[in-house]
Amino acid sequence: MTAAKTFSGIISATPTPVLADGRIDGAAVEKLVEFLVAAPTAAIAPNGGTGESTALSRRQRAEMLDRTLAAVNGRLPVIAGVLSPGIGDVMDDARSAAGAGADALLVVTPYYARATQDGIVDYYKRLSDAVDLPIMLYEIPYRTGISLTPETVARLGQETRVNSMKACSTDLRYQMLTIEAAGDRIDILTGQEDVFPLHMAMGAKGGFFASSCVCPFVWHRLYELSVAGRNAEAIALHRQIMPYVNLFYKEHNPAGLKAALDIIGMPHGGCLPPLRTASDALVAELRASLPAFLEFEADAKEQIQKAK
Repeated sequence: MTAAKTFSGIISATPTPVLADGRIDGAAVEKLVEFLVAAPTAAIAPNGGTGESTALSRRQRAEMLDRTLAAVNGRLPVIAGVLSPGIGDVMDDARSAAGAGADALLVVTPYYARATQDGIVDYYKRLSDAVDLPIMLYEIPYRTGISLTPETVARLGQETRVNSMKACSTDLRYQMLTIEAAGDRIDILTGQEDVFPLHMAMGAKGGFFASSCVCPFVWHRLYELSVAGRNAEAIALHRQIMPYVNLFYKEHNPAGLKAALDIIGMPHGGCLPPLRTASDALVAELRASLPAFLEFEADAKEQIQKAK
């Protein structure tokens, strides 16, 4: 069983802008979407971890996806996050996303229940039988406590609708083995900004990042350098930008990202419990650092536009 939709390039994981009264800020959704559509963004992904999916009600998740789809209006693929741990909620959320018009699903490995590798394959098979959409496997073991073997990833590419993977691991040996085992069947994208050039050199097809909501051009420039085999240049640029990118994650994601978006004129409000909004100290650090970071973004934009 396979699914046709493939992914490469830089996918932006978007935060959920929530007003003080709990309503989703539709204007903020539209503004960020327009910003990302105007940049070289491969796809937009609401309702993931950056979108605080597990803190939203089912109604809010549905509304966030609907608003994103309406704002995108077919100009980019929209990948709907499905982060519930149990098959019942996952099936309901997946069917809802399919009905709304999502182009693909980002489905996290089932957590809390201590499944075997065979059990995880069964889980994705059941979802594949129920929903006619491409599935992006979301493996993030430092949050779920579940690690997939490279052989299991390969099985998922053969036996389910999983045709891509957001791989959140800094274990480069694991990433190499996974690409060797499954890279001919599924598109593997790194979810870790800190290893992007190295993962690309191994054969990853792109990146899936929250920070690209602030700096889509610089990440696309890094992607272009990597695809062209200009690894030394990619590593040099990566080394320059990472001190700034790391600030977004100095406190729990998406606190830093929402603060940065506020500073550059796209406010997204605070975080939802149990996460806390960015501290005054982090906001001050971002205010001091973002101007220099945005110089890299402007330079990358200029270089990309000159090359067209």
